[in-house]
Amino acid sequence: MENLIKELMPQSLEHTYQKLCGNTEIRIAIFSDIDSDGNFGNQWLIATDDEVMMFSPNGEEALLKKKLSLKEISKVETQSLIGCSSLEVTTSKGEIIELMRYSNIHSTKFSAATRWLDQIVKGEKPSEITEEGPSRCPKCGLVLAEGSKVCPRCVQKGKILLRLINYIKPYWVVALMSGLLTLLATGVRLIPPYLTRTIIDDVFPSKDYARLGWMVLILAIISFAGTGFSVIRGRITAWLGAKITYDIRGQLYQMVQRMSLKFFDKHKTGELISRVSRDTEALQDFLAFEIPFFIVNFLMLIGIGAFLISMNWKLAILTLVPTPFVAMGTIAIWNRIRSTFGKVWHRWSLMSTFLNDVFSGIRVVKGFSQEPRETKRFSTRNYDLFHVSMSAEQMWATYMPLLSFLLGTGSLIIWYFGGKYVMDEEMTIGTLFAFMGYMGMFYGPLEMVTHVWNWISRSFAAADRIFEILDMEPEVPDEAESIPMPDIKGAVEFKNVTFGYDKHKPVLKNIELNVKAGEMIGFVGRSGVGKTTMTNLICRFYTADEGSVEIDGVDMKKIKLDDLRSQIGMVLQDQFLFNGTIAENIAYAKPDATPEEIMQAAKIANAHDFIVKFPEGYDTNVGERGQRLSGGERQRVSIARAIMHNPKILILDEATSSVDTETEKAVQEALARLIKGRTTFAIAHRLSTLRNSDRLVVLEDGKIVEMGTHDELMEKKGTYQKLVEMQTELSKIRVVDG
Repeated sequence: MENLIKELMPQSLEHTYQKLCGNTEIRIAIFSDIDSDGNFGNQWLIATDDEVMMFSPNGEEALLKKKLSLKEISKVETQSLIGCSSLEVTTSKGEIIELMRYSNIHSTKFSAATRWLDQIVKGEKPSEITEEGPSRCPKCGLVLAEGSKVCPRCVQKGKILLRLINYIKPYWVVALMSGLLTLLATGVRLIPPYLTRTIIDDVFPSKDYARLGWMVLILAIISFAGTGFSVIRGRITAWLGAKITYDIRGQLYQMVQRMSLKFFDKHKTGELISRVSRDTEALQDFLAFEIPFFIVNFLMLIGIGAFLISMNWKLAILTLVPTPFVAMGTIAIWNRIRSTFGKVWHRWSLMSTFLNDVFSGIRVVKGFSQEPRETKRFSTRNYDLFHVSMSAEQMWATYMPLLSFLLGTGSLIIWYFGGKYVMDEEMTIGTLFAFMGYMGMFYGPLEMVTHVWNWISRSFAAADRIFEILDMEPEVPDEAESIPMPDIKGAVEFKNVTFGYDKHKPVLKNIELNVKAGEMIGFVGRSGVGKTTMTNLICRFYTADEGSVEIDGVDMKKIKLDDLRSQIGMVLQDQFLFNGTIAENIAYAKPDATPEEIMQAAKIANAHDFIVKFPEGYDTNVGERGQRLSGGERQRVSIARAIMHNPKILILDEATSSVDTETEKAVQEALARLIKGRTTFAIAHRLSTLRNSDRLVVLEDGKIVEMGTHDELMEKKGTYQKLVEMQTELSKIRVVDG
């Protein structure tokens, strides 16, 4: 069992701990900045395999404040307070003990410690959870890109290459054609220097003008043929690379769509956009340009080397003297700038996330007149990107001239030794010029081939980040023996359900609720008590941590997800509309709907009248996120979309929150017709909109505290009555203010 978190303890604490516990190994040692009196101070939480203790350093000694055996504890959790949080334990006798408080800056490490302790006291195998921080490669320690576990330095390149080859297999004929054209183009490019030697050594001395004309014509034909082969090969390779990337990008997007909301909670939008766009773009560059470029240059090196050795092996060996220095220089350069280029990519990812966040919330930015602030934030990120980009490019600009100098030494060697061989009549002038021609062709490919490690590392890291998502299992997958249920009746039952977005901060606690098919249930309670969370579980956006949610007596985890979702309709609190026409948004769940069906759904949702007032009617574009419509108009289009879906289970999350009183009455009448024969779950802060519910479920602190009709709950004079009275008073205040 490994340590979870062990921060550096003060000597006074180490001394006191050793006196009390000897050499018992510490599993957790973390400090808090709030003391036992609630003031800023210093407290320490120490945990071993058997005990948990709280210490307060005091001079040369540390005071033991609390000490509990883990066997006495049944549950460990954190609680959010005003301005801080607390770590609490529940004993086996049901007693709740607050161990210590801490400011929210330390919430990450306390959350990790809580998770570990809770697993221990419940007899579970503790998971390897560490305090969150910059993600690093466990092998080399390199800082990884945000949201990724892929290390460009340690990526298994052979495994990824084999996987990419599998994507090439369906197009093996095209790949074979590209390979043959590559051989032809390379072979043709090697001929001109050889013919140049013939022209200088044989044609010029003989003064054969006809032969000279034929030789020049042959050179022209070879040049034209080489260009043609290169163009055709380039076009074929570009198509092949784009097609493979198209396939991978499609699979990636499809996999992202299959992931649950928990996946999107953990991954930022900008990061996912970077995976689908920048990573696939890097992969396409690698497949379409970098691989062919490497192959061509590698073949060129082999061919040039063969020609050089055949013409004069001694000069060929001398010519290759700078080669290892060029290779080592390139590798040294890459080792110096690799981490810098990694930082550039990381900064680009952060920039994408920032821009997506700001542009999505541009109305809020302008509404609060925060343009200068956002410009300043952008300037900071822009400068960070400028700084790392400048560092990388300056390194490259410094080392490349040095590398070019090394390359130039080969030509100097040829001029000296080759010239000496010519003067000693050991080699002809034509052969010397041929050598010079081949050397001009040799060092370029050599330099490019040594860069291939850079390309492979960058491109394979991008490919691995893509495969990282493709290899994920959906967090709410269909079970192996999932049950098809194309005709759900609509009975829903919560059986002892406990759930939290963070497992140690449950939002719902031991929920028991049995809903009959066709029944309308209204969820009531203050903000944050779990109303929307209940509907999220019904939609299987998340699954219960404990207990189960059943549909028609079947655990929803065993129902095919497509069958379940296709029979659930939603009108969400956030009225999100896609950038398109009103008709397209209404027909989103039924793309083949007829204009008459779309119009009928709009009439039921009381949207038809305002739609036909637009110059383009149902073909009016709603703009990004529906911003060209008012809040009430977006809400009614959302309701029409749910009506078009014709669901068996209907979820209304503040479905009438953005409509005026007159429109609300019309929408309520429409919803009354809509909910007939359907199981409906409704959430509304205006309790008057829930009066027609068959039952009202009152939630408080994640638990069901009351249940019944409006009249029954008013007679109980409990939580529900207080909420009604509170809203009545607020309504009076609004009337007076108005």
